[in-house]
Amino acid sequence: MINKAFLRKELMEYLKTSKFIILIILFAFFAILSPVLAKYINELLKLLSTDLAIVLPEPTYVDAWLQFYKNMTSLCLIVFMIIVTGTVAQEKNKGSIMLVLTKKVSRFDFIFSKFLAGIIIYTIVLIVSLLLSIAYTYLLFDQFAYDGLIISLVLLWLMGIFYMTLALFTSVIAKTPTIAALLGFVGYALFNLLNIANSIQKFNPAGASSLLNQILVGASTNTDNIICLIATSLGIVVVYTITYMIFRKQEI
Repeated sequence: MINKAFLRKELMEYLKTSKFIILIILFAFFAILSPVLAKYINELLKLLSTDLAIVLPEPTYVDAWLQFYKNMTSLCLIVFMIIVTGTVAQEKNKGSIMLVLTKKVSRFDFIFSKFLAGIIIYTIVLIVSLLLSIAYTYLLFDQFAYDGLIISLVLLWLMGIFYMTLALFTSVIAKTPTIAALLGFVGYALFNLLNIANSIQKFNPAGASSLLNQILVGASTNTDNIICLIATSLGIVVVYTITYMIFRKQEI
């Protein structure tokens, strides 16, 4: 049973502070920038190199999606992870976690509420950024849909939740928010390094960042996409389970 009162408190922590404002502005900015940059990148390059004869292909809505996926899976996701890495570590560092756990809030409620709040916040900012990007892509290119769009968005959503879960894990094992953030960034970097090997991309929870581009250009198979969906979902379950098990036995 979900502790609705504590979940509401966790959501208000995002909404009342600058965390949500930072996320919504960041995601919205890059959602708008992606199709605009894709549309006018050729003109910008020509202005920067007037002495060179550059022949570039005409940009399409595919370029807008490439920019969108690149921005969402890099800077936007890293900032979101940094915010999540402070959720538990900061309370431990300040000592407020003891007050919370003695007010009839179980350790399961504590971790699961933070996990669920992270999913809700990420879903909101992703939907807002997606709607903005679709609107501007259609406005600039008169097209936005492509075969595999739905599964691409599901993969993007799941990958974000996986990294959020990883950030929660580092927040539990670290003693300070700074260490948690560093560990979270290291985890992000390691999973992305695994994408170098094409043979294991589909088994890597972070493999969606590469598969998104492949789906966009029709170079991915349904089998690879489904395998990545399953791998990412399993990754979320495994990392969350380990996080809870460690937190349940952890001395506060």
